[in-house]
Amino acid sequence: MRVLLILALVVAAAACGSPEAPKTSPAAARLAKAEAAMEACKKRVGLESVATPTGVVLDDPATHGQEMTPEMAGQLRLKIQCRLELDELLAARRP
Repeated sequence: MRVLLILALVVAAAACGSPEAPKTSPAAARLAKAEAAMEACKKRVGLESVATPTGVVLDDPATHGQEMTPEMAGQLRLKIQCRLELDELLAARRP
């Protein structure tokens, strides 16, 4: 009888100490959600192939005066039409 009780306690202790599935941090969850929202917005406006902008400045001094390319036009459209999603993504990427 004692052996069964000890065995039951050992099994119960082992079950309680089993590792759970790793939980994602709130920051990682926020980033994943923001990336998914940005991808959905890009798909909604038809710009899946355009790279996600790294900032929200519309008149970038680095490209000021250059001829507008399709990539630059796509980035500009994303900055305007997906502004909320882009803001959240950039905020989630900050350390």
